[in-house]
Amino acid sequence: MSRNLTVTTSRPDYICSDGDSAGKCSDTDDLLTSLKNKFSWQSTYTSPNDDRWVLEDHFYVYSIKDEASGISIDIFNVDSGDADSHGATEVCCQCYGYAGDDDDKCSNIARGDDACCGGDGDMYDKCMAQFTAWSDDSRKQLEANIANSWATWKVWFSIINDTGVHLWLNGHTHGENHDYSASLGVHFGDNGAGGGIQKESASGIPTYAKDLVENLWVYDGQEYGFFSLTASKDWLKLQYHTTDDKWSFAESFNSTSVGGVAMKHCWYIPSDGAEGKECTSSS
Repeated sequence: MSRNLTVTTSRPDYICSDGDSAGKCSDTDDLLTSLKNKFSWQSTYTSPNDDRWVLEDHFYVYSIKDEASGISIDIFNVDSGDADSHGATEVCCQCYGYAGDDDDKCSNIARGDDACCGGDGDMYDKCMAQFTAWSDDSRKQLEANIANSWATWKVWFSIINDTGVHLWLNGHTHGENHDYSASLGVHFGDNGAGGGIQKESASGIPTYAKDLVENLWVYDGQEYGFFSLTASKDWLKLQYHTTDDKWSFAESFNSTSVGGVAMKHCWYIPSDGAEGKECTSSS
């Protein structure tokens, strides 16, 4: 299994700080130091919910094994901050800081624009180079580690081809969808519609991958939700959970009516790399 990581905030505001508030970076060294600090603070964070937050490094392998059944899962966590969607470009531009109240500028921003790193191309390039270095190293370590995995399930084109990977999971892009590549024998899950994010339609299949990947399911783009995984020796059960029709959302949580959980997608992923089949929450 692969999980993609990136260093970012809810909106790409200033990377540096001015006291207790976000502020413009004084120079490139200030930006790079602040960028590294953001990752370090996330990495050392202790969750109040049973200390369940895990972010060991830009690349790491998190292994789970059930001794009774012998089933094991290797989760390859990969820093994909250099991704071309919601990745380094937006973080390094820091548009929501430089643009002030004019957020509309941030829908189409590029290097050299006043609202992108204040027009400082060199600072922007150094920021992008740091993301590229982290991601290149992650992919290099992935290639070395994934071939040595003997897990029942490997949950992560050249790298995943012929490595026995069953599932690629990524988040950060604000959508939920499930795709499959018969030629690679890999299922792809976009798991990025957690509560509080800007609601968006799921990303489509890029032009360069249309001959390799087909879509099996996509959410409607107007809800929050998440994927869960259940494993047996022969199957992974992938399910999408969201709010049911008993919820009523308001500006504040105290004014929100809490309902139950609805399951809108269920799929059995076989260990042989085949397409699998649809399932129900109870099957």
